[in-house]
Amino acid sequence: NIESNELIDIDTPCKVSAGPGAGKTYWLTQHIHNVVKRSDKLFISKKVLCITYTNNAVKTICSRLDNANSRVEVTTIHSFLYNHIVKPYVSVIANDFNLDISKIDGHDDTILTNYTFMQELFKRADVYVASQDISKVIDALKRAYWHFDSSNELVIKPNYPIKIGKYSLKNTTYTEYKKMAWEKGVLHHDDVLFFTYQILKKAPFVAEIISEKFPYIFIDEFQDCTPIQIFAFNEFAKFATVGVIGDYAQSIY
Repeated sequence: NIESNELIDIDTPCKVSAGPGAGKTYWLTQHIHNVVKRSDKLFISKKVLCITYTNNAVKTICSRLDNANSRVEVTTIHSFLYNHIVKPYVSVIANDFNLDISKIDGHDDTILTNYTFMQELFKRADVYVASQDISKVIDALKRAYWHFDSSNELVIKPNYPIKIGKYSLKNTTYTEYKKMAWEKGVLHHDDVLFFTYQILKKAPFVAEIISEKFPYIFIDEFQDCTPIQIFAFNEFAKFATVGVIGDYAQSIY
């Protein structure tokens, strides 16, 4: 047990777990200040990495770091994974998923919905959808996300089957949609996690490169992590000093 103003050894992996309002963010920024001040692992090209989950949280942490900001990269999880893993290393797995990397320009959650695209999707997925139900399919696509199935394989689908008319929409609809989007170089936010996982599995050296850039990695609001994110953090923790901060978060060690 520690108080919010207590410091710990800077090279010890840690988990800080407490309720809302306990001073976790204050402790985190003070700990980062201590790392920046005392560490002999930080050079011009090496920084402390602090990952959090909203742009507002990024602003809050940056405002508390003051003169340490130049030695710290504070970012959201999707921005970090896209800029440091997917964007520079996606060519490693592009052919495996027929991804047109020449057309990739960031990531967003805008579903492709033009008529020709949707008709081709229904053809590939072998589903019939009446014109009045297309909006329901689009809504179903928005609800789909990558997660591990019982065989520990990544699959894309919503939390529960979504009915279009009398029948549930086939899972092939979601997988075919992703294939068609990637052929056009379109990545959605959740695809950043998917491709991060695939890159780290196929090219484990990438995690070591990340730790060379960021010998200290802190994850704020860890309780909100998904299993794919935890996989990535576990890979980083093999080479870097990792700390997790959250509301009664579970440890990754």
